[in-house]
Amino acid sequence: MESLPALYLLPLLPLLGFTALMVLPRLFPGKSGGWLATGLVGAAFVVAVIRYLNQGAAPAHELLWTWLPNMALNANLSVGFWFDQLSALMALIITGVGFLIHLYSISYMGHDPKFTRFFAFLNFFVAMMLILVLADSYPLMFVGWEGVGMASYLLIGFWFNGRNSEASDAQVRAASDAEAVSNSNAARKAFIMNRIGDLGFMLGMFLLFKLYGTLSIPELAERVEGAQVAQAGIELACLFLLVGAVGKSGQLPLTTWLPDAMAGPTPVSALIHAATMVTAGVYLVARSHFLYDLAPNASTWVAWAGGLTALYGALSALNQTDIKKILAYSTVSQLGYMFLAVGLHAYSAGVFHLLTHAFFKALLFLAAGAVIHALHEEQDVRKMGGLHKFMPFTHLVSVAGVLAIAGIPIWSGFFSKDAILAAAYEQNTALYLIGLGVALLTAFYMGRWYFLVWRGAYRGHGHPHEADTLTKIPLGVLAALATLAGFLNIPTFLGGKHAFDDYIGRAVPLHAHEIPASTEWMLTVFAVLAGVIGLGWAFLAHRRSALATGPLGELSRNSLYLDALYDNVVSAPSRAVAGALDTVDRGTDSALNGVARNASGPGGLFTLWQSGFVRAYAVSMLLGTAGIIGYWALKTIGSGA
Repeated sequence: MESLPALYLLPLLPLLGFTALMVLPRLFPGKSGGWLATGLVGAAFVVAVIRYLNQGAAPAHELLWTWLPNMALNANLSVGFWFDQLSALMALIITGVGFLIHLYSISYMGHDPKFTRFFAFLNFFVAMMLILVLADSYPLMFVGWEGVGMASYLLIGFWFNGRNSEASDAQVRAASDAEAVSNSNAARKAFIMNRIGDLGFMLGMFLLFKLYGTLSIPELAERVEGAQVAQAGIELACLFLLVGAVGKSGQLPLTTWLPDAMAGPTPVSALIHAATMVTAGVYLVARSHFLYDLAPNASTWVAWAGGLTALYGALSALNQTDIKKILAYSTVSQLGYMFLAVGLHAYSAGVFHLLTHAFFKALLFLAAGAVIHALHEEQDVRKMGGLHKFMPFTHLVSVAGVLAIAGIPIWSGFFSKDAILAAAYEQNTALYLIGLGVALLTAFYMGRWYFLVWRGAYRGHGHPHEADTLTKIPLGVLAALATLAGFLNIPTFLGGKHAFDDYIGRAVPLHAHEIPASTEWMLTVFAVLAGVIGLGWAFLAHRRSALATGPLGELSRNSLYLDALYDNVVSAPSRAVAGALDTVDRGTDSALNGVARNASGPGGLFTLWQSGFVRAYAVSMLLGTAGIIGYWALKTIGSGA
């Protein structure tokens, strides 16, 4: 074990890249900063692969330092990294997919004037995400948790001043200014809504420490089993952690920030808001499985939050017109599937879908980015169409991504989604029906995305062109993974050996199916039919119209009016209260300023004494002394009389 690279190298390598690019940006002219950042993430991936290949049966635990040693407290506040099968998988996803997206970004962001800063922020995100998944304690996990939140804020608002703020054309400059306002608002919205979730995470940590006297995850897992703790305490702690997970993963009711986060550059959408950061909530629940296994009510909340969010995201995606917004609501929905699974204690199914989703959703976002670039930043799918003739390679990989997310055999989404639906069928019929309905809706809106972008006649006015080689490499690798990754976990009734379950089952409990093989075949047929029917429905709908009309179409296009609801119920009253308090504050200030002005008159007389001249101070002392003596003399004479 001594010959293996240290775990701290995983976050340290990208953190060094962030530091170098931020402190010494002039040392990296042209695209050299992007290559440095990409190389360091690639080196971190190599470290993760080496540690994975040499992984023993027992988790590796590397202590970094003991934080705030206090014998009287009798608590373990050590800080270190924990490398088991779950954290190993997450590290491989973060560094592997992260490397491909860094490579893609060298081309995508090549003409941006803040090219070097962009890669510094990407490296910072990767470092913080690795700290989050490797942490051996909740406080250290929270450091990474806050770090990725800050990185998300910086990257969503990366174009905070617009992309054409210095353009000579007034109309272009005005559009850029409007974009700048929208980008800044999206970044602030994400930051603020995540703070709500962070409060839940902190309250959960505080309660766990009060209940068990430790926040070390391995130690907590040991103490939980034999501890005599009130059931309500465990349930409440898990509900607090769920609030944190809901905020970070964009689940109901804290979901509206994630679609708006598409204001950032497309590589940001692929890396942070599809493949990694937004899955942190799923990781938190899976990592805390020893708590949720003892909290059935909190687990039910997790499952229903996921099921309802999956439905909300799918309904919202049906009638969107922005090529990235469709994928954003799809991400919300697919994250809901993962929450549904881990809420049902089907941790392996949820984590497996996390893996396959990282591949096919990153692929779809990067393909969308290639389309946006080819159409000179156009994002409206109504102005696309027929692009398969101009971009054959990007079209081909997009087909792989669509078939994967639609759950069509043999693509990866078929295997992972099928496992979630089987767990739901076994435990909760209502959640199964929601999940099956979402599968149909998913195939429909992704089919609609495909037909509007790639088929028919071109409806735009630009000159589309195929992506360059540097863009094609990540797309090709992700397409292969989106196609083949499902074979890592072929179910038994299909003749497989559940290789992924066997691996991840060393870190999280496995959900043992008690479903007959005939029933599993039936569920598989239903799931595949949902995907096929959804794609067929999309084809027929595309032939009639590119956009649904009527109340249902408006409902979907406005995301079920959830943003409007929040604005009327929360934002508007808050603004009214803030306005009233501002009026009171201004009135109080005016009154206090009046008092101050009245007091300044007499006070001004005293300033005459403070002239700075010694002779003036001597005269003052003399007069004061004479006054005191005179006072006592008169008092003495008066008493004698």
